Amino acid sequence: MNKDYSLEFGTALYQLAVEEGSSKRVFDDFESVSRVFEQNPDFIRLLSNPRLTATERASTLGEVFGGKIDKNLLNALKILAEKRRCNTVPKCFEVYKKLYCEDAGIMPVTAVSAVALSDEQKKRLIEKLRAKTGAEIMLDCRVDPRCIGGVRLEYAGMRYDASVKGRFEALERSMKNSD
Repeated sequence: MNKDYSLEFGTALYQLAVEEGSSKRVFDDFESVSRVFEQNPDFIRLLSNPRLTATERASTLGEVFGGKIDKNLLNALKILAEKRRCNTVPKCFEVYKKLYCEDAGIMPVTAVSAVALSDEQKKRLIEKLRAKTGAEIMLDCRVDPRCIGGVRLEYAGMRYDASVKGRFEALERSMKNSD
C-alpha cells in the first residue's frame, strides 16, 4: 500500500519554515508550485517515470524551480520526486496552508460562482466575511458554470450556498419531502 506523504511533508516543511522565519515566502512559493502540479498532469507523470533515476527526477525539479522558490521547498519537492510521489504536492500544500492560516489567524474561504467575480465583488465579499468572522480572509475564487448564478462559500468547515443551483436543489428536496 502506498503511504500518503502529504501530512508528513506538509507539516515538516511548515515547521522548518517557521524555524527559519520563511513561512510566508514558502507559502507564496508553494501556492504557485501547487498550481503548476495541478494544471500539468504530464509533469507529474514525468517526475513519476520509473525509467528516470531519482537523481534525474530531482535534477529536473532543480532546472524548473531552482532559484525561483525557497530552497527548503525545492528540497522537499526533490525528496517527493525521488520517491515518485509528486502527485501528493497539492495535498502537501493544503496541509501547509492549513497550518500557516491557523498560526496567522487567517480564514481560508472558497467562493464558487458561475462567472469570475470582479475585483469590487471580491473586496465586498472579503469585507463582509471579515466583519462576520473577525478574521483575516484568504479568498480563493473558483468558477463553476454549473452554479448558474449566485455564489457558494465554503469556510470554517461550513458551506453557505446562495447559488441558483443550490436554491433549485433545496426546492427539489423540499418538494420531495412534502409528499
